[in-house]
Amino acid sequence: MAESSILTNSTYLSELRYGWVPSGQDRGTLDILWSCLITVTLCCWVATHPNAGSPRDKFYHPFIDRAHLAMVGLLGPEFLLAIALGQFSSARRSVKKFTTDDVTKSVKWTYTYAFFTDMGGMFLTSPDYPEGFPINVEQLHYLVKYGHVDFPDMEQMNIGERNASDNLSRFLTLWQALWFSIIEIQRIAHGLPMTTLELTALSYVYILVGCQICWFKKPSISVPRTIRTKDDIKVQQIRMWAKRHTHEDLPEDPQAWYRTPLDFISGPRWQIGIHWAYYTRWLEILYVPLYSRPIKTKLWDRFPSDEWLPADKGRILFFFAVIPIGFTVWFFAGWNFFFATSIEQILWRVCASYHAVFGVCGYSYYLVAVLKWDKAKTSFDEKCRYREALPSVTTETVVVFEKADDITKTLSTVTTVAISSDGKLKNGDIESQTLSQRRGNEYPAPFTLQWLPPMTIDGILGFLRNNSANRDPQMRLSLTVLFPISIICGLYMLCRLAIWNENFVAMRVQPAGVYVTVNRYMPFWGDG
Repeated sequence: MAESSILTNSTYLSELRYGWVPSGQDRGTLDILWSCLITVTLCCWVATHPNAGSPRDKFYHPFIDRAHLAMVGLLGPEFLLAIALGQFSSARRSVKKFTTDDVTKSVKWTYTYAFFTDMGGMFLTSPDYPEGFPINVEQLHYLVKYGHVDFPDMEQMNIGERNASDNLSRFLTLWQALWFSIIEIQRIAHGLPMTTLELTALSYVYILVGCQICWFKKPSISVPRTIRTKDDIKVQQIRMWAKRHTHEDLPEDPQAWYRTPLDFISGPRWQIGIHWAYYTRWLEILYVPLYSRPIKTKLWDRFPSDEWLPADKGRILFFFAVIPIGFTVWFFAGWNFFFATSIEQILWRVCASYHAVFGVCGYSYYLVAVLKWDKAKTSFDEKCRYREALPSVTTETVVVFEKADDITKTLSTVTTVAISSDGKLKNGDIESQTLSQRRGNEYPAPFTLQWLPPMTIDGILGFLRNNSANRDPQMRLSLTVLFPISIICGLYMLCRLAIWNENFVAMRVQPAGVYVTVNRYMPFWGDG
């Protein structure tokens, strides 16, 4: 039958094809599966950009980090977009800050430099931390601004190490996504049906556009670069200086920190990031870390690739709202698709409706969280600037106390440290080890005696509110918020699983029009 007559023969197009349809003059089942799965794989694998690893990582760890981001994409491509948007927004804020404060010695601070720093590409070393730890772009700005480190030579960092194969993979991904989209648009224009799997694959292409815009300037760095503190000052000296000049609420205990000793510079945590870390922590506890490689030491040696950073509240946020809103209603396009049974059709419509409701509610919560974080961060920065404008506290000694578990017991460590007028230690390093140092830097493994919370109502509720490995107080969540959000997110995961299940189950029977090829010229990975 001629191609033109096939395209106009509604009887032929509506005839059902059962089971496996072989490839021939038109496409078959394998062609559809191949083109869709290749497209989704490229969007979730090649198009993602993990953060830099730890200097102690093995050769396979970059592969694991990319696999975890791919799993995030399979869970929901809009989550990848949110991660990419947060990283882009952080880079954008840093470009403004570095430009305004002019601390770069006439070197233009670019988005690439900002991405490089935020992805853990820069390690700070000092006499008290010889192996170093990652610093983000805001911490680098603080250290350079107040003279704790010299502005690094970004040219010597060799940031543009992305090789030709990486550029080629990007090109192939974009080409496959473009060609796949053209094929499907042609099918729609000719009135030919498509499968739910093709509709799902198109949703990944749609999200890919936003991700690539956000990650366009992000380099591919697997091994971090190192910078040294100025004049070999210790990180503890930097903390003491900060307490006297900018962060008066900073604890005097040199071990009273979470993630890294300079994490206090970054300000308040973001609510969405706390939620995500809470759920990934539960997966780690259950020994199924699907979306994030666990950090097992108190001192972070890398920034997780799935870390959520807050977006800007301005035009960028509203501009990128167009993409998630479109994705929210995406599966309504399959409302009247062919389904083998009425139950499958009802299930698809229920999932499409819940997908839309979740998207609207999720984006609204995301927007509120951004506004709340922006308000808290503005207040935090203003307080630091106000403290900086005040005269320095002229205390000559700092007494560091660490209490034992029972407040009635003798103090376990008392260390007196003399401080000079510029905030530096006179007597060198702190002599005594604190209790947390003696216990070691490794987090206890889940379900061990050291890991278990107190077996009391308060202890269990406290663990449910804050399951972070080091019980970071900023990672605490309200149970009244946590429980409903957990239910909503759990239903969303079931919804996504149902959609993926239908994508493959539906291939057992499809109308003949699904297998009609529109364009037999210039095929790439999968004909249309």
